Amino acid sequence: MCVQYSSTKFAKFIRIAQWNANGILQYKNKVEIFLHHNLINILLVSETHFIERSYFHAPHYTTYVTNYPDNTAHAGTAILIKNTINHYEMSKYEENFLLPVLPQ
Repeated sequence: MCVQYSSTKFAKFIRIAQWNANGILQYKNKVEIFLHHNLINILLVSETHFIERSYFHAPHYTTYVTNYPDNTAHAGTAILIKNTINHYEMSKYEENFLLPVLPQ
C-alpha cells in the first residue's frame, strides 16, 4: 500500500492510530466511533484474528488485511485508510512465516 500526500487536498497533518485489537470484529461499532470522534486518517491494527471469510468495513475507509497463513483466527493485521487520502494497494509480499504489511 502506498499513500500519496498532497498539501492542497489535506490539512497540515495526518492522524494515525495503532491498536492491538485481540479480535477486531467484536469491536466494529467502537472502531467506527473512535475513527469519527478522533478524526483518524489511518488506523493500524494488529491481532485482527481474521480468517479468509472475515469481512470488516468502516464507512469512508478502505481496509487492507493480512491474515495468518494457515487461515486460523489469530494474529493478522489491518490498515484502514480514509477514502479522502489518495492511496493504492501494491502487490503483496508473502512468506509462510511472515505477516508483513510493507510500505514501498
